[in-house]
Amino acid sequence: MTVSNIHSLPLPPGNFGLPIIGESLQFLRDPDFITNQHKAYGAIFKTRLLGRPAIVIRGVEANQFVLTNENKYFVASWPPTTKALLGPLSLVIQTGELHRNRRKLLAQAFKPRTLSTYVEAMSDIAQQYTQRWLEAKTLTWYPDLRNFTLDVACKLLVGLDNGSQTSLGQYFETWSGGLFSLPISLP
Repeated sequence: MTVSNIHSLPLPPGNFGLPIIGESLQFLRDPDFITNQHKAYGAIFKTRLLGRPAIVIRGVEANQFVLTNENKYFVASWPPTTKALLGPLSLVIQTGELHRNRRKLLAQAFKPRTLSTYVEAMSDIAQQYTQRWLEAKTLTWYPDLRNFTLDVACKLLVGLDNGSQTSLGQYFETWSGGLFSLPISLP
């Protein structure tokens, strides 16, 4: 398929909305936007979100098709703000052969023999969090699970205990907040 005939292919049903902003306002206001669009247009639909055209899919078969054909029909794409914060060497930013080679290198850290060395530290951290959660009157899942994950990563990767409670944890919190921020430059 050539680039010239790609533009002649039919698009799925849906609505690109207003120029530039598309359906971004509806998406940001309505927590059920995607579900409602799926009801209106089916398992695959087009839209424009945050200034970019998008095809949204739903269902096991559609997801399997996308995931098994990455770099063949699809290339992962990230907002500019996310790319800037992750950096050009981040595994998730890379594609093709470079991505495959780096993923193989990282896979060494997740082999059964290596994972078995992590169990004691992970268990200790899990017990600390479990005790804290049992004593808490309320629990906010996302921040607590993010802190748990950061504490495990800090302990296993750099030997730092309670990383989420350090200045590194504060920097990580700020960094995480910017990952999916709107790419708007205001003075």
